[in-house]
Amino acid sequence: MAVHRILENLFLIDLDLPLPGFHRFISSWIIKKGDSAIIIDPGPSVTINVLINALLEINVRKIDYIFLTHIHLDHGGGCGDLARAYPGSPIVCHPKAVDHLADPDKLWEGSLDVLGDLAIAYGRPLPVARETICTENNINWKDYNIRLVKTPGHASHHMSFLFNDLLFAGEVAGVHIPLNGNLFIRPATPPPFRPQTALNSISNVAEMGPNKICYGHYGFLGNACKFLSMAKEQIGLWLDIIKERKRKGLNLGDKEIFEEILVKDSHVRFFNQFDPEIRQRETYFIKNSIKGMLNFINQE
Repeated sequence: MAVHRILENLFLIDLDLPLPGFHRFISSWIIKKGDSAIIIDPGPSVTINVLINALLEINVRKIDYIFLTHIHLDHGGGCGDLARAYPGSPIVCHPKAVDHLADPDKLWEGSLDVLGDLAIAYGRPLPVARETICTENNINWKDYNIRLVKTPGHASHHMSFLFNDLLFAGEVAGVHIPLNGNLFIRPATPPPFRPQTALNSISNVAEMGPNKICYGHYGFLGNACKFLSMAKEQIGLWLDIIKERKRKGLNLGDKEIFEEILVKDSHVRFFNQFDPEIRQRETYFIKNSIKGMLNFINQE
């Protein structure tokens, strides 16, 4: 089932890809009031029909805003497709994202260079009308006061959104994967990574006092500030592990670093309980996060 009702007016939509391990991983969020809604991260282009069908299923006729935490293909790649299905819907994003949304050719070429076949699986983004893009600081909608905060770290164009006390975090606090009641979280720190920028972003969000957190990948948790604090501590631990290996002259291969992290980081200790396809996916992304940290440390 693609539609999960989380709260009375809050829905999580699964945007599964036809790839091994890519189920219950990419999601879009919908806040619904009457027959209108706000979308947070429409997801990849190839799954936009899943989102549109979900909107029909919950009787949404109008999209009042499309919010983008960032424009990576798995979060914002379907924005142009959704805008064509719901013409005139305002799109809220970071100022650095505007040009890429209006003309996504460079975004697509860069995604192909970095992601290869995975970019093709996500699908090519369509352009959006520049006049529909807005970069306001705060928005009032229905009974929500929506606060926008720039949260660079995972990407320079990353935003987080606070709907009253409900935080839509994108990947500012990393990734959370449900695992039979056990906790599994990890950083999302691809290159180029700047630790202090990422840590400051997490602190800035925490200072806004969120109560609940909606992850881009994946799911919904209470006690948002606890998990924001956890994300900061985890980034610090991974950096310390890599720095200590470098200081001791140990192997700095991503495989060796990953194996030490699995031993020392309690938040990923259940990694081996995942199905093999999910382990393969998570290994890919974890090694990319290690690469971001390692590149930074080697440049110090």
